Amino acid sequence: MREALLMGLILGVLLSLMGLFVVTRGMSFFSNFIAHAAILGGALGIISGIEPTVFLIVFSLVIAFAASEVWNAFPLSRDTVLGVFFGATVALGIILIAVKGLGQQSLVQFLLGDILLIRPVDIWLSAGLLAVFLVYFSLNRKELIKSSFIPEISEAEGLKVKRYDYSLIALIAVTIALSIKLVGVILANAMVVIPAASAKVVSRSFKQFMLVAPIIGVVSFGGGIVMSFYLNIPSGPSVIMAASACFVLALLVRLARSA
Repeated sequence: MREALLMGLILGVLLSLMGLFVVTRGMSFFSNFIAHAAILGGALGIISGIEPTVFLIVFSLVIAFAASEVWNAFPLSRDTVLGVFFGATVALGIILIAVKGLGQQSLVQFLLGDILLIRPVDIWLSAGLLAVFLVYFSLNRKELIKSSFIPEISEAEGLKVKRYDYSLIALIAVTIALSIKLVGVILANAMVVIPAASAKVVSRSFKQFMLVAPIIGVVSFGGGIVMSFYLNIPSGPSVIMAASACFVLALLVRLARSA
């Protein structure tokens, strides 16, 4: 329980900060694709016998950059390419699970998340990634914000927008891979999007947006994990329900302000 709460605290900050750029750049389908592609990554990791978390991180990076290379190299939209990759990876993952006879209970845990799967190595990897992201963001804050809000103008001014795109793609892929054990494949994308969306509804500036989103993320993870523990229900759906409650509350706050 302590490990799950610590992991939730770290992921609450990390996923919501990632969500700022996912929501701003309209990349929610990309993060959803990475989460579901983990079905194939998880199956391959179990079959190969390699440490699951490490394998899933490497797999997520490979599949994310493979998809980005395709949409950059061919006359296809990003959503079209992601739709193709999404279907192929999920289908192949399900085939491997069926052929190799992977345990049904393990599959349910993988899809929905389980606080009992959290280990110290997952916490250390998540804390390390959060540190990397905070350092990277502090060093490139202006460039990241400009490339997110005004990409065409930024590119015309000589800013290497694609470089920041690739860095965010890598960070999103690794973050999703690390969050799957706690919130599951099906719901991992929701914890990238919902806290950031909630914060955007009530925030009056980007600075406020950056402060409110992690608070909502931490509250969602903490509340969801505690609810999961006491009600004996899956941790992933509990966290998402807590985040959804925060979103509804944010809408009510916005309506109250405009009344």
